[in-house]
This record gives sequence, structure tokens and C-alpha cells, in this order.
Amino acid sequence: MPAPKTAHRKPIQSKTIQLKAIQPKTIHPKTAARRAALKILVALESGDIIFPQALNTHLPTCPPETRPLVRELASGVLRHRARLDWTLAPLLKKPLPKLDAPVRAALRLAAYERIMLKTHAPVVGNEYSGLMKTERLLSAVAFVNAVTRRLPETPRDSPSEKDAVAHLATEYSHPVWLVERWLARFGFEECAALLAANNCIAPLSLRVNTLRTSREEILESLQARELKAKAGVLAPDCILVESAGDPTNWPEWKDGKIIAQDEAAQLVSIFANPQPGQIIIDGASAPGGKSTHMAQLMNNAGKILACDVGEGRLKLVRENASRLGIKIVETRAGDLREMASNLQTERQAELPPADLVLLDAPCLGTGTLRRRPDSKWNKTPQQLKQLVGLQRELLESAASLVCSGGVLVYSTCSLEPEENENQIALWLERHADWQVEMRSTLPHRDNCDGMFAARLTKPKA
Repeated sequence: MPAPKTAHRKPIQSKTIQLKAIQPKTIHPKTAARRAALKILVALESGDIIFPQALNTHLPTCPPETRPLVRELASGVLRHRARLDWTLAPLLKKPLPKLDAPVRAALRLAAYERIMLKTHAPVVGNEYSGLMKTERLLSAVAFVNAVTRRLPETPRDSPSEKDAVAHLATEYSHPVWLVERWLARFGFEECAALLAANNCIAPLSLRVNTLRTSREEILESLQARELKAKAGVLAPDCILVESAGDPTNWPEWKDGKIIAQDEAAQLVSIFANPQPGQIIIDGASAPGGKSTHMAQLMNNAGKILACDVGEGRLKLVRENASRLGIKIVETRAGDLREMASNLQTERQAELPPADLVLLDAPCLGTGTLRRRPDSKWNKTPQQLKQLVGLQRELLESAASLVCSGGVLVYSTCSLEPEENENQIALWLERHADWQVEMRSTLPHRDNCDGMFAARLTKPKA
């Protein structure tokens, strides 16, 4: 029997197979900007972060050339949120508050792009439904796509002026309770003007450090770089810059020649009228704008004790003072109400009474809504009541630190009478021998933030 044939097989040769590296999918720059804007809006809904912090967190995730778009989208939605929601409402079976936060943010952003930026419907549909995939909300992809493709190119008409509150709250996107207050106080036309001013994008407001330069020199430098810079009208060291970008990269900033500070805030230090050689206490100083301004007005001669509740906040004061070349500011952490008695005890040994005490009090901040469009949606009447009580206590503590014949300046960035004129009127009922002068600004009248300041002079013993 013949032997079975043996199959001749070629030896197995090893092969090196080179696989192409899997490249991460490139995200279009505008898609990255839209995603960052969505994450900013979602983060703000938590209430644990404010708009500038959210921007600082998410802007770095986008190419530099698209970062202005992120700001435009996120701040635009916050400025016009009520009008966008009103326009979206007929397209939805479920109210916006019932939707997941990323879905709600996507619809608002899509509405802003479609109505305000005139982005084509297929683009907003594709972009924002696509973002639902990145947010792992696959069930929302078709829903967002369907709604955004039906968005109108113009906003839905606001409620009739016959219902003045509903009309103004929708047309100018403000909380109803604030509109009710301001409508009763200012009347329809002026209330509308105030609301419109709050929705405007405020220019970058700078204070020139006259210890190192002049306003004319800074204006010349900025204009030479083709920045739209002009002198402020109300404060002598103020410069306003349109579409400025980040000033912390400018040589003028790095050289300590400028600091960001609204023109209204600059007026407070001028109104306080600090003098060289005085002893001054700034009772709520962070981030240091008013402390360093007073030092500048004092020609760096005297002593300013800058107080605030936390050491972290006072670090900002020290950094600003150092950069500006301010040498007379010292910092002290603590609650002014507790520190007042401690300071008085120290005075018996070393510390003289203060010639000037500035209390830039914690307040509702309704004068700064054009700079903080997110904050109008977070404010409540309950917060106002709580702040009024805190301000009353801080006023009493601040007054106890003023020397005979000295001055107490109380200021807020609020428009609410309870925090301003009414607060001072109640205080004067308990201190009738003090003299008072008051000053205020309104965004729609003065083209700056809203501010209130009262200069209270203690009688000489």
C-alpha cells in the first residue's frame, strides 16, 4: 500500500502589519464654539458659577479665532432669553423648563442664531442636533433637529402693550418682578429705556493710573493700534474701548498703567474725596478698584486698610495694588461687623481713627446688568430683603470707625431704593446729627453702570 502523500506547505512567514493611527475626529471651529456656549449656559443654570467664571472655564476649549463667537452666543442668549423663549413656545409641546438643561440651551442658542445672527435653518438644525450626540442625549437629536428647522427668521411679536408688564418683560427680556418695580417707579417709556440699556453690550471701561501715565498718553497708544478708544465723560481718568478683547495682554496693562473699572465706580472714589496723608478704611475692598483709586487720588501718601471677608479675595487687592505701584494699601481679612470692635480695641493702643471709611456694600447689583446678563435671572425679592438687613448692620459698624469730623461713604451698584435712598433715610433717623450728600447714575441716562453713593459727615466732637 503506497504511503500517503505528504502535503508540502510553505513555511509561515511573519508579516508586520502597520495600522494607520486613528485620528480623532476634527471638530469644526464653529461647532466647538457652539458646544462651549452650550456648556456655559448649562453650567450657569446650576447657580454655582457666574458668567465670567464660566467663560474662563470653557473659552480655552475653542480656537482663539472663534472665542468672540462663544461670547456672542452665550451672552446673547442671556440678554434676550425671555424673547427667545417666547418665540420657541409655540413650537414645543412641553414647556422649556421641563426639558433637560442641554436641550433647553441648544434650543435657545439655535433661536438666537436663527433670529439675531440670521444663520440658515439647516445649519442650526444640523449643528445643535449634532451637539445632542456629544451630550449623550440621543433621544433629543431628532427633537432638536425638528424644532430648530421650524424656527422663524424674526422673533414672535411680544404681548400687547395693554399688558405693560408682560410686554416689557418679553420685549426686553427681564424678570417680571423687576419690570413691575421699575415700571411703577419710572413709567412705561423710561422703564423701556432702562431695560434696553441693560441689553446693550457695555464697552470696556478703563481707569488710567495717573501715578504712571496720563489719559492722553494711553488714548494715543490705544488709537495707534486702531482700537476704538475714547475718553469717558463723567470721570477724568476714564477711557472707554469698544470691541476691546482681553486688556490683560496689552503692554499698558502689564506696565500697571490701566485697570478695568466702570466709570460709575470711578465716580464713587472721586465723590469720597480722599486726601493725601489720611487714614482710610475700605470695608469691602475686593478686587481693589476703589482702594487703588483712592490711593491714586492720594498720590500714594497716607494709609488704606483694605478689608474683605476672605483672604482669597484680598489676594486680588494685593495683586492689583502691586501691578499699579500702589504702596499704601494694607489688607485685613474678616467680617467688617466683627472687625469694627477689634479695630476700635487696637486704636486705644496704636491705630488712629479713620478719616474716611468707604463701605461699598454687598447689594443686588441691578445697576450692572449690562455687564452681567446672567445675573438678572438669578436675583429674587428675597435676596433684596436679606441684603437690606446686612447693609444696615454694615453701615452701623462702618460708622463706628469714623473719627470726629470724618466721613463715611456708603455706595452700591444697585438701582433699588431700599438699598439706597431709603437705607440712608432710615440710618439718618438714628444719626440725625450727620450731614449727607448723595449722588447716583442710571445706565440709560448716564451711559454707565447704575451707582448710588451717600457721603455722610460725622459732626466734630
